[in-house]
Amino acid sequence: MDIRYLETLEEINRCGSFAKAAEKLNYTRSTVTVQVQQLEKEFGIKLFEQIGKKMVLTDEGSRIMPYVEQVLANYRQILICSRKEVRKLRITVPESLLIYRLQPVIATFREKMPEIDLQIQTESCYHMNRIILNGGTDLAFHYDVGKPDPNITERKLAEYPLTPFGSPDMSEKDRDFRTPDQKKPFSVIDIETDGIYRASLENALKERHISFAGNMVLGSITAILQCVKLGLGVSALPDFAVKKEIEKGELLRLDTDLSPATIGVMCSYHSHKRLSPAMKYFISLVEEMI
Repeated sequence: MDIRYLETLEEINRCGSFAKAAEKLNYTRSTVTVQVQQLEKEFGIKLFEQIGKKMVLTDEGSRIMPYVEQVLANYRQILICSRKEVRKLRITVPESLLIYRLQPVIATFREKMPEIDLQIQTESCYHMNRIILNGGTDLAFHYDVGKPDPNITERKLAEYPLTPFGSPDMSEKDRDFRTPDQKKPFSVIDIETDGIYRASLENALKERHISFAGNMVLGSITAILQCVKLGLGVSALPDFAVKKEIEKGELLRLDTDLSPATIGVMCSYHSHKRLSPAMKYFISLVEEMI
């Protein structure tokens, strides 16, 4: 069995698409298909099935996936120990940090350490622990979601206010978040189910018994901003993600008259992992520039 086939299996499971996995791994679509077929033949099971537009693991595939992840984690640890990956740095971050805060860090890092292959992926903050423990990343920069693991070293680098916002076209009644006992006729929009942004807004308003008609989950920060501008709901994001739009009058900062919620930015890595010079330098840049 070629270990690369298991990496392909892991990537398809992560992104839910043969085509996206092929693009990420620099394979053709047909190569990915052949690799999956080879694994299915060797394991004697069907690994994926198509649900809508997404490829998802079958029940049999779900049962073996933890073992696949463990094999890959061990393999990556062997590579690290044998120093075959010293010229590669893998970073995992949520989309908002990558777009709004890490661009200057990346530019400086590329200028000072051009010999290092930098690989950056975006992921939910709730998945960071699993990715770190499975050896899928060297460093993770994420928001504090309060789920530390004893095998992960974690430290806070910064803290930012969370800003609730809506459309400037909202009526006076809809933008009123001071009057208690309301059921708003619109949704809270977040980037993921049970997201930290939605939770922060709902928790802040809970004491006033203000609730919403429902939730809307979108796949990107850009999509959230556009939908809020169109009046499809309200949201909350770190202040740096909406500051320009609010100053331009494209978004409205919601006045809740409550103490502003804040969110911590964390740096995490496996406690048993040796910090390479590239890792140390990237962390120092984030501490300095974020």
